[in-house]
Amino acid sequence: MKNRVLALKRMILVITLLCTIVFFTSCTARKMKDYYSQKDNYITATGTISHIAYSDGKDILYYGFSNVIYPSNMNYHFEYYNFKVVGENFQILHEQNIDEKVNMGDEVTFIAAPEYFYDGYAIPIVSISVNGECLLEFEEGYANLLEWLKTTPIY
Repeated sequence: MKNRVLALKRMILVITLLCTIVFFTSCTARKMKDYYSQKDNYITATGTISHIAYSDGKDILYYGFSNVIYPSNMNYHFEYYNFKVVGENFQILHEQNIDEKVNMGDEVTFIAAPEYFYDGYAIPIVSISVNGECLLEFEEGYANLLEWLKTTPIY
């Protein structure tokens, strides 16, 4: 009898923890979607590529930047310089041979929203230009990110 009560208490604890995790995950996902849907949250910056990597599934492109410069009238800035290109935006850049156009040490202008949502989070890029060539326009990248957020589980 004592073992059954103990097992029941453990099961209730596990269920409570799982419900709490699901609740906070859904709150974060909703907050992210709300944040990224507001165009005023996006800023333009220029930085030097210091890191390039692909996800294990080769469907996300990660960039790290150094020497990030903002327009002089900006009150916002990126606290972390880890960024990603996802979904249809990844496909667009891949079709344009991004690996040949963007290399370590290149200066790149990009648009992203500065908020980060958890440790290890990489901020999505919605526009990118290199050497005067715009590889991904803001309006298209913005719309693609919003679509990606609708269809992708947030971890």
